Amino acid sequence: MTDHTIYSESREIQTLYRPQAEQLGMELHHRSGGLEGQVDGDICQGRFQANPAGPYCLVIWHDITFLREMDFSEYAMTDYACLTLDESPASDPAPYGLQPCTKQEGNMVSLIQQAGTVTNRMPAGFRSQTRSICILPDYFMELENQWPGQVKGLFDAFCQPWPSDIALAASTALSKFAPWRQGQTEFLIKAHIDLFMAMLAQASSALVQSHEPSHDRDLVQQVKAHIQSHLGGDLSIDRIAKSMYVGRTRLCTAFRHQTGTSLARYIIERRMDRARHLLSSTGEDIAWIGRQVGYMRPSSFSAAFTRETGVAPITWREHCNRVD
Repeated sequence: MTDHTIYSESREIQTLYRPQAEQLGMELHHRSGGLEGQVDGDICQGRFQANPAGPYCLVIWHDITFLREMDFSEYAMTDYACLTLDESPASDPAPYGLQPCTKQEGNMVSLIQQAGTVTNRMPAGFRSQTRSICILPDYFMELENQWPGQVKGLFDAFCQPWPSDIALAASTALSKFAPWRQGQTEFLIKAHIDLFMAMLAQASSALVQSHEPSHDRDLVQQVKAHIQSHLGGDLSIDRIAKSMYVGRTRLCTAFRHQTGTSLARYIIERRMDRARHLLSSTGEDIAWIGRQVGYMRPSSFSAAFTRETGVAPITWREHCNRVD
């Protein structure tokens, strides 16, 4: 495949189409603000087009006929929301199962595609004809940062049935993207998607508000589990919010409301709890213990531990050894 990419796209977006095109032996070229490709080989025949709607959203259309049986793999660096309209001939039912999806209207489904690789066996003669909108978590993060509290549950809404007017808006957004249509600028494509997402946000926010206490409890429990299993890693609030598919403000507000403490304070307390346990139960050096609780520099760990406990790590260990 030629080394062309859509200039405004993220690396995560590239993984949604580049590996697939390479498997099919398809070369992609810039056309009308996006990428187009055709293939006519012994493996398959067909066409492909991808148009960006900003760095975190991509519209994909493809019409591929597999001429011989093959394993076809799809890869994603991160979970992402997806809306797909299957226009394959009725005589060609999909030979593979999507990850759990929600039927919205006609042949349109929504889902959250999980990160990783999925490989499907494609039978000879199968024709796959779909158009999809793929939306990364960063898209929702940008909305949450710009409109705090107004786009609650938008990512999770892709796992739920939509009201008929929302489904119609989604179908309209998909229909506005037509292969090889002139004038399909990134601005216009994003405008159609943003309009549909605004309607979905209104519906999903109302649903979340009606179940907010239980929704917040579930969110906080997930955050606590995430922190406990990543004490040695990046536990910045922005990183946690991204992994939970919520905005920073929403996350911090829910956590304080449910626990009575700030998320930052909770992280420090859990790290110090683990550090005290390791100091008293192992003979590992201070630098190693610091790394296990997220401090790459021994001096940073010692300073944080002393600030929280009133004594240096080595003093804490000596005290524990005397008590034992």
